[in-house]
Amino acid sequence: MQPHLMSTNDPPSEESMREIRALMAPSLREIAQTRLQIASLEAQLRTLKEHCTALEAPLHEYRAILSPIRRLPNDVLCEIFYHCLPTHRNSILRADEAPLLLTRISNRWRSLALSSPRLWAQLYISFFDLQRKKTFEVLTQRAEVVKDWLGRSGTCPLSISI
Repeated sequence: MQPHLMSTNDPPSEESMREIRALMAPSLREIAQTRLQIASLEAQLRTLKEHCTALEAPLHEYRAILSPIRRLPNDVLCEIFYHCLPTHRNSILRADEAPLLLTRISNRWRSLALSSPRLWAQLYISFFDLQRKKTFEVLTQRAEVVKDWLGRSGTCPLSISI
């Protein structure tokens, strides 16, 4: 190979090009082999990650079974439920808020919430969302819900806002 080719922009001779290709060949072969190894290792890594994911799936359920909240005594859990109630207003008739939300978690929580009168001793009843044509139906249904709600409050003092 002509030494000045590394420091100039002169074109190489045919002989220099053969020499340079010969010098490059081992590195190119090794690069190709290394890339094949990388691809193989990446495939192995994907397989191992999938295996880990499959092993982790049942662990989520086992962890839920071992959760400390499952071992809380009922009276402690009921006290926690009470502190889930809104503090700035009375509870509303919505399934995504306490106390109704608490009845949707598990059978145990449902039973505890439904049998805890303090959770049902406050209620806000809204009439703003009623549509005129369905007013009677909605009022009838809402009256039943309010009746059930107040029935759950037992002998607790009530706080009702409309």
